[in-house]
Amino acid sequence: MPVSADFLSRPRSPWGMLARSLCIGAVLMSFTSGGATLAQDRFARPTTPETRVALVIGNSDYRSAPLDNPANDASDLAAALEKQGFNVLVRENVGERGLKEAVDVFAKHLKKGGIGLFFFAGHGIQLKDQNFLLPVDVGFESEADVSFKSVSAEYVLSRMAEAGNRINIVILDACRNNPLQQSRKSISKGLGVMNVGRAEKGTFIAYATSPGSTAADGTGRNGLYTKHLLRSLETQDSDIDRVFGRVRTGVVQDTNGEQVPWTSSSVIGSFYFSMAEDLAALQRPAIQPAVSAQESAAEALPIPYDPVQERAFWERIKDSRSPADYVAYLEKFAGAKRAAYARWMVQKLGGTVPATARPAGRQGGDAPTQISLAAPAAVLPTQAAPVAVGALPNGAIPSPGTVIQDCTECPELVAVPPGEFVMGSSPKEKLRELDEEPAHRVRVTSAVAVGKFEVTRAQYAAFVKETARETKPGCHSMRGGFFHKNPKATWQNPGFEQKNEEPVVCVSWNDAQAYVAWLTKKSLKQYRLLNESEWEYVARGGSTGRRYWADAEDAATCRHASVADASYKAVSPGAPLFPCSDGFAHTAPVGRFPPNPFGLHDMLGNAWEWVEDCWNEGYSGAPELAVPRVSGACSERVFRGGAWNSTPATLRTAYRDRESKDERHDNLGFRVARTLP
Repeated sequence: MPVSADFLSRPRSPWGMLARSLCIGAVLMSFTSGGATLAQDRFARPTTPETRVALVIGNSDYRSAPLDNPANDASDLAAALEKQGFNVLVRENVGERGLKEAVDVFAKHLKKGGIGLFFFAGHGIQLKDQNFLLPVDVGFESEADVSFKSVSAEYVLSRMAEAGNRINIVILDACRNNPLQQSRKSISKGLGVMNVGRAEKGTFIAYATSPGSTAADGTGRNGLYTKHLLRSLETQDSDIDRVFGRVRTGVVQDTNGEQVPWTSSSVIGSFYFSMAEDLAALQRPAIQPAVSAQESAAEALPIPYDPVQERAFWERIKDSRSPADYVAYLEKFAGAKRAAYARWMVQKLGGTVPATARPAGRQGGDAPTQISLAAPAAVLPTQAAPVAVGALPNGAIPSPGTVIQDCTECPELVAVPPGEFVMGSSPKEKLRELDEEPAHRVRVTSAVAVGKFEVTRAQYAAFVKETARETKPGCHSMRGGFFHKNPKATWQNPGFEQKNEEPVVCVSWNDAQAYVAWLTKKSLKQYRLLNESEWEYVARGGSTGRRYWADAEDAATCRHASVADASYKAVSPGAPLFPCSDGFAHTAPVGRFPPNPFGLHDMLGNAWEWVEDCWNEGYSGAPELAVPRVSGACSERVFRGGAWNSTPATLRTAYRDRESKDERHDNLGFRVARTLP
């Protein structure tokens, strides 16, 4: 699959190979939207093999702080990529001019479409919230010299995004204890998380270790992380998730848990490093959700099985690539928590889930009860009860729709009754994502009082004033499809003008937790954030569609929420918009739009809302009761609901996303709750 003679002539010349895992190995895999072929379905799999182009750069011979073994890693990785069908351009020990020219040449060839892969190893530095890849002729005595002569990883990502490829992969094995760190306070340890294109689904990010940390060098021919990456690429199953799962396991074992590779994924569809496996995937029918909402509801019913036998069986097959193994598991343990994942694997591997492998029902053999998606399980209020200011009598549970205010500074709450619902996306939802599956029944067993509105700037200001809480600057914003960090932005000045009655943004999950702790102390009631199941239950308000209002067409959205629309176009031209205008370019005053059936405003749009839960990729093994998930990637927390700059794909009741709990965004706030009575 030649690209061009000048690009691909691959004697490894004086440029040679690339380098090793010095600190954070970051892998970002992004599905971009350009190109007429993918304009209608950007995640559609192509029907023919794709051209694979890779740029591999390795820098060892720095004037000061040279590196010992990057070239071995680069040489070995380049050879491994060639075996996987990549056309590889290799550059070694490049200076400023060579580094920038190589990126430009690479970007030009990417415009021909296909798959692009960029790999850099050498010194990398985080400076003023950007990750710089250093040429060998850079001086380490000047921060200005670093930013002027180097190439930022974010710039490389933007050049790759311009190409319109289906998949772009960026691998950064690029930092240790950097040479400037000892004397420069603005230089951060390790590379930072690249908050680029977070709203773009189909992204896979993998780090050799946690962000801001350093990784082990290794003692053999290759660095520790690269050693396991090379081994994993040689394994028969080259699915992107499996490749980096094996890498993580190997690194953790070799370091006794001191170095834990970190991943974040929203990949839609599949990608295999092996050309043969990728071609086989192309020939398989598109994978449909493995279980319907009704089937998933059936799974919630108790089906007897021996948990010891189930665990032992699962340990034997969990890494299998044979659909028959998962079918055999389902025939014995259709009621286990891992059954939904097993079904998904059967269909992903091209198999068929037979009727005998589906849940058969209760112990007596009765057919499982199924949930009707046409009507809510909860009793919805017909009208709001009178406002109750102050604490309710001990033990009293207010009727649904009652508005409660526990203290003068406390937000108004609305009483929401207990009930049941189907959480996640149904198979009919065309915009659904894998982390919204499988749809499953959840029971909300207790009444809950939920903030009638999102917490406002005025309410948050009262908390800050009384507690003297420090306001830390630095808040992310999204413009033109990319995230940028404004180092000066705060909740008081998020980068656009706000009124006191608009939702507070630029607050972290930790900030939200501090606020609810303050409310608890003032009101003597146990305030908290909603857990994720509760959030979707109260957001739906008994509805089952994409959004909780009846006229759910995109053109009607502006009557119900502040979203990315014609008003937003002035601040972010070119974004995919709703074909209407809500009158607000950014946030709107809370309560400006109609409430949902439970009497809650802005459950979709205006500002994303932090919830309690740790991030988990999908609902496999999720509890059937509405409780927070406190295991998983707990350094990241879930947020829900969409915001003033949300597009049709993300403004959905089932859509979910996550962020590090100490990060802030100009479209992310929160809503409070407490259990009743």
